[in-house]
Amino acid sequence: MKLVLPDALHARPANLLVRVAAQHPAARVVVEKGSRRADARSILEVLALGAAKGDEIEVLALGEGAELAVSAVAELVRRNFDGDLVPETGSGAAPGIAIGRALVVLAVERAVRERGTTDDELARLDSAAVRSVSELEALMACLAPDERALFEPEKTIVRDVAEAARGRIEGGATAEDAVVLLTEAESTDLLLDARARLLDALADDDGARAALARAEALGDDVVVVTDVLTPSLVASLPERVRGVVAVDDGEAAAGPPKGSGTSHAAILARGRELPLVLVPSHVAMAIVEGDQVVVDTIGDPARVWVEPSDALIADARARREHHAEQARGDVARAIERVSKTLGVALLVNVGSLHDRVPEGAAGVGLLRTELLFADRKAAPSERDQVAVLLAVARSARGNVVTVRLWDAGGDKPLPWLPALAADARGAALLLEHPKVLDAQVAAIAHAAERARLRILIPMTRHAGDVRDVRARASAVLVGAMIETPEAASDADAIAEAADFVCIGTNDLAALVLGADRADARQALAPRVLSVIRGVIEKVHARGKSVTVCGELAADERGAPILVGLGVDGLSVAAPRLAAAVALLDGMSQDECRAAATVALAS
Repeated sequence: MKLVLPDALHARPANLLVRVAAQHPAARVVVEKGSRRADARSILEVLALGAAKGDEIEVLALGEGAELAVSAVAELVRRNFDGDLVPETGSGAAPGIAIGRALVVLAVERAVRERGTTDDELARLDSAAVRSVSELEALMACLAPDERALFEPEKTIVRDVAEAARGRIEGGATAEDAVVLLTEAESTDLLLDARARLLDALADDDGARAALARAEALGDDVVVVTDVLTPSLVASLPERVRGVVAVDDGEAAAGPPKGSGTSHAAILARGRELPLVLVPSHVAMAIVEGDQVVVDTIGDPARVWVEPSDALIADARARREHHAEQARGDVARAIERVSKTLGVALLVNVGSLHDRVPEGAAGVGLLRTELLFADRKAAPSERDQVAVLLAVARSARGNVVTVRLWDAGGDKPLPWLPALAADARGAALLLEHPKVLDAQVAAIAHAAERARLRILIPMTRHAGDVRDVRARASAVLVGAMIETPEAASDADAIAEAADFVCIGTNDLAALVLGADRADARQALAPRVLSVIRGVIEKVHARGKSVTVCGELAADERGAPILVGLGVDGLSVAAPRLAAAVALLDGMSQDECRAAATVALAS
């Protein structure tokens, strides 16, 4: 096919032509200009043609797909080498479509530091380890339980790396060199994350946080471009970030690639519905901060456009909305099927005004009020609380919103709820501060005049806690959260006093097993499941409903087992509802009961 060039085949057009040819690997495409011939997949040969604007070239192809290859090159030339036709490609690790200005977050090049004395280096290392663990715990305190659990192993990794680094320092290394040497062969992105934390702390640097602070200047929609993807980066992304482009050149020494679908960073991105694409380094490094970027990871391969046309941006927005509507409809229909088949209500946990209550969900099974006001140094006013509660109620579209009272104490301090007794948590701590409790209950009662709200008491100890809160609560329904073995034993009396019951499996499992924390796998221990079954039986005997709102409710094995044990509702993090529903869709009550029987006998 003969074509007249609308532009010279200089670097950019030649690069686009080479990329189009590469999209047809089974065909051999050549470009001729006069007596010169070039392999269309070699940018050097295409540039060597010396083709100028207005010159005539001929495109030829042989092999499978030859006609399509020629047509694709011809279309590129006819459209004056329109970059919309040739997106960069990569591997999608979290699905979706993102549109926004690029925020480039690169690893910091650190100056070589002169080694101090061995004692100085050891002291620096110890200080860095303490700071790293402290910052990690501060991050975890702001996360939902399922996200927080992903970071729990990292605290141990930081301490272990720091301990092992002492020997290297005693052998003559600097603290930085010791950390790097011990983490060179990254087998998990948690190890990469721990290394970055320790090196930032050693340099007294804020790491990626300083770069993320620039997001506000780029507008409401931002796409982060990074050469080092860590779980902490994803967990710390501002709300305005719509997607992530990350480097993955496939050079991980062991284990899955750092940004792969099984990495902690990718799991976090999927949970937050953030499209994540992995690209070669040369693709990411060509993106300049402020560039308009479109990411589409729905298809395979995933595609990235830089500075696309207005038409392509409009098309991407339309496809994004279509995809979202289709996904919402699919989830809503699946929720309806599961609810009818299994007789279980499916709700969501909410900890931010940005959390979306999916269509079809039966409401909010757990509103974490302390997370809604996490940035406050003093208790929010009643007016502020009412405004936030009504905003959440609107997102629930008339469905019930279960408002948990301030859940504080232990490793979750709130500035306005200092513990007077060392072990005071949940209900006990609230009752130590009656004015704060009264203000929150009053706010819920006022909001309940305009929306379907109910109160949930955290870490309920006994029926007396329920009666104390009910005396303040006027006509609002009051529920009890059972999270301790003692409360589980007293579930009959608690259920008699309460209007409904929720089980928090995270703390309950840890306390039953005598552990500091417990994940969903540990919560499946027969001892824990036996306690949960006992609570369900006692609550049902009082004619009340039971919802599970801990991590186990969204677990691949846990959700069917809980249904088999007889729970009336499952409440999971909003982004995980679709996955939780997919686990249960198609299962029968008999299958769930069988799963529960097997788990109890394991």
